[in-house]
Amino acid sequence: MSTRILVADDDPKVREGLVVLCESLGHRTFEAGSGRETLETARRVLPDVVLLDIEMPEGTGLEILPHLVALEGSPQVVMVTGVGGVRAAVEALRAGAVDFLEKPVHRDLIEGVLERVFRGRALSRERDVLRDEVARLRSGPIVGRSRQVEGVLQQIERVASTPRTTVLVTGESGVGKELVARAIHDASARRERPFVALNCAALAETLLEAELFGYVGGAFSGAHPKGREGLFAAAEGGTLFLDEVGELAPELQAKLLRVLQERVYRRVGATEDRPTDVRIVASTNRDLGAMVEAGGFREDLFYRLNVLSIVVPPLRERREDVPLLAEHFLRGFAGEFGREYEGFTPEALAALAAHSWRGNVRELRNAIERACLHAAGGLVTAEHLGLGAAAAPAPAAAAPLSTGDYRLKSMEEALIRRALEAAEGNRSQTARLLGVNRQTLYNKLRAYGIES
Repeated sequence: MSTRILVADDDPKVREGLVVLCESLGHRTFEAGSGRETLETARRVLPDVVLLDIEMPEGTGLEILPHLVALEGSPQVVMVTGVGGVRAAVEALRAGAVDFLEKPVHRDLIEGVLERVFRGRALSRERDVLRDEVARLRSGPIVGRSRQVEGVLQQIERVASTPRTTVLVTGESGVGKELVARAIHDASARRERPFVALNCAALAETLLEAELFGYVGGAFSGAHPKGREGLFAAAEGGTLFLDEVGELAPELQAKLLRVLQERVYRRVGATEDRPTDVRIVASTNRDLGAMVEAGGFREDLFYRLNVLSIVVPPLRERREDVPLLAEHFLRGFAGEFGREYEGFTPEALAALAAHSWRGNVRELRNAIERACLHAAGGLVTAEHLGLGAAAAPAPAAAAPLSTGDYRLKSMEEALIRRALEAAEGNRSQTARLLGVNRQTLYNKLRAYGIES
């Protein structure tokens, strides 16, 4: 679409000359011969640019300038001045004009000033978009004022401006790695497209490939006759978040590497490749570098995933954020439960500050939800939080069974917790220690409400 330019000058010959010049450059023009007519026309057509003469009847250029720059769309005002009017033009620049021209105006002059105006307008819009994205990001679900959180937010802002850069988000379980992935997506140009998340440890290896890439009809026993699209297709144009990527089997690691290198994938049972346009954000609570050294993870895939690494700090390293997070969760549960809370007692805040938070933000959220269930309203106390037992060096459920509770469920839960602790939270290793597959372990973790 051509740019709308309003030419405002009380001299018909000057006005006509400017109109001809602007139209010869491909722009749509409108005319006005007085200050009053300029304002009326500007309100009606909402021009992109106003070429505004300083000396006009019924309102000089300087008098109507504030009204023009305040219009919807913020038109760019270029002052047009005669000999000796440079001082007035400078005054206009201070009042909101973006440039000025001296009469007589030649084609190269008008072309040059319009180019500067359009370039400045484009840069201004880009800055506004970036400012909005940053504001949205900093008011989003990532809560905290600590130096560590500021560093994470800065990295998110930096990578969100790139279209395809792959990101590896690392950190302990419960620190909020998926929140970081979603923040990258929401601050990027892909925000209008899907965000799709997959926990790579939640599915059996035989099902994970079909889930990621989809399959054609009859590809394997039990496959739907019409086939099925996978998550790469579901996330087209958007972001695919691969949680616990360290759990991928070697064969799937090779296929994911091909997607990252060639931007194509192949459905299970298909003979042709499909192009894909997704950003991959992967996360893990494991040391992929150490896994590469041990031969458990492909080195080439590690480097492809680790283009930018964002390390999400554990809660114990940013304790100044604990009260902010606690208040954030308290407000959320107040709305969810329909109750009013005044905040936390000093003793409750002290308990929050002293707790070890081995489960990080997830554990804190669960603690606040539990407190909100116990407290009918008003102030949340340390008793409502119930952090005494949880603050011990090891989880109570993982201690030797000396309480006389020999029910099978209790013993099974305790055994799972011990295995998780021995495997340092790695679910694949935990499943191997227990002699079960990952899906069975996952079902047990959900049944017992165990977070790892």
